[in-house]
Amino acid sequence: MAQQVTIIGAGITGLTLGLLATRAGLPVTLVDPGLRLGERDGLMGAPAGLQQELQYHHVERWWGDAGLQAYAEQVRRGQQLVLACAADCGVPVTRAEQATLTADGREAFWLRHEVVAMRQAGLQPVFTDETGLPFSTRPQLVLPDQPVLDLIAYRDALAAALTEAGGVITTTGASPDGWTVSTTPEPVFDRALIRPRLRRADWSWVELASADPAAFPLRSGTDLDDGGRIWARRGDRLWLGSRRQDSRAQAARWFPEAEVIASWSAPAAASLDSLPLVGYAGSPADKRLVATGFDAWELTLGSAAALQLVDVLTGKGRVDLPWSPVRLARPLSVLRAGWSTARHALRVSPVSPFPRRG
Repeated sequence: MAQQVTIIGAGITGLTLGLLATRAGLPVTLVDPGLRLGERDGLMGAPAGLQQELQYHHVERWWGDAGLQAYAEQVRRGQQLVLACAADCGVPVTRAEQATLTADGREAFWLRHEVVAMRQAGLQPVFTDETGLPFSTRPQLVLPDQPVLDLIAYRDALAAALTEAGGVITTTGASPDGWTVSTTPEPVFDRALIRPRLRRADWSWVELASADPAAFPLRSGTDLDDGGRIWARRGDRLWLGSRRQDSRAQAARWFPEAEVIASWSAPAAASLDSLPLVGYAGSPADKRLVATGFDAWELTLGSAAALQLVDVLTGKGRVDLPWSPVRLARPLSVLRAGWSTARHALRVSPVSPFPRRG
């Protein structure tokens, strides 16, 4: 008899995992007291792109080339799953360039490292000086042909597909039996010291509309300055998010003629060593799993996490969990990080030891 699966958190990760598990024949109950279908609260507005701030450099720095290649493979799997689910659910997908940029000289230094890491991972970003934004920037690192979709429509379509497949979505009633999976930014249980390895951020998002097609940048993008901003454009709409600032104030400065359609917030968490935390939250015998640490990139990374965890839930023998919470970074990486931090503190090097994040 298939074991009961209780998933806590009805974001993209939880709904995707619930749908995959239900279609695999498992009884699934998804619990989220705050789920409001049709509403934006809790949703990240980042595109389903392979480019993610400076994430490839972060991963290479902590985990070496093998870790970088494994990470890139999982990101591709996540993006492919998003595209397959969107096609299956009838959610339109548009394509656009995606850029990473900065006006800050210190942050621009890291773009050189990111392009090297991305090319090692098999991606081919290019540099351009064409910004399309109302401020000057250093050259942008651009990746072509990245998917953008309406996150509300996608989230609600996943929920409809889950219930149609036989899964249950409820606001209360986690089952004590079978598997329990936490897909919230901060796990509801922790026997693997997961929470101390997470850096939490509360993103502020707005949706903007404009009758002038030229009012918004043509490409989606990330601005590394001031803790990071992300935007994704679909037609005459733009989603703009910020880690540190109220995005409504940012929208008024950047796009004064645009109309604010909605504003909302969404919690996120990134791991201190760059890889998400996906796998057992303690002993495998406890049957407790966790999926967190995606920061703003839950659409692709959370989908990749769902593919990893459904293999555990369906009992497919020895399962590879490349983002297992039980892990140790390379000693050389730890030493390099400590040395960079010490050099910066002693003012031997003016370059920040890590790109600013959060």
